[in-house]
This record gives sequence, C-alpha cells and structure tokens, in this order.
Amino acid sequence: MTTAETERRASERGVTLVDDDERRDAAREGLEHLQAAAHEMIAAARSVLDACEELIADPHAGDTLASLFGSISRAVGGITGLVPRREPGQDDPDVSRVEHIKIS
Repeated sequence: MTTAETERRASERGVTLVDDDERRDAAREGLEHLQAAAHEMIAAARSVLDACEELIADPHAGDTLASLFGSISRAVGGITGLVPRREPGQDDPDVSRVEHIKIS
C-alpha cells in the first residue's frame, strides 16, 4: 500500500495521521517538561535541607518552623475540607470538658 492510499483511507475514517517529525517534537516537548519538573523537585529538596540546617543551628527556629507548618496545615485542611474549620474562640471538640481534680 502506498503512502497516498494510506492517507486517503485514514482521511475517509476521519483519522489524522501524524508524521515522525511531529511525534519527535511532542516527545521532545514532553521530555523538556519532565526535566523542568525534576529541576523544581531538586530545588524544593534543597530548600528543605537548608531549613533543616537552620533548625539544627538555631533551636528557636524550630518553634517558628513548627508554627509555620501548623498554620499551613490548618489552612490546607480547611480549604480541602479534610479538617473542619473552626472560628477563633470556638471550643476544640477533641478536648474533654470534664475537669479532673485529684483528691489525696
């Protein structure tokens, strides 16, 4: 079967043929996106390692990082609905309202 016949049959069926150059271009573009994503992941990992080094060098930085991560996790949890939102001053449902008094 000739190339012309193949193209004619494909067009009759509503199929668009893609030549090898277009496939190579699409593959090249996909590879470039994957490489860019890999570079972003490496940069993110470096950033986390820098934060860990800072945490080791300054113990007070740990309090700040813990507070930051807590705030971010509460915000993300509220946005995604994984954690119910609570208004400021609203009681925490996980905290018992019973006061335990030790009698000696």
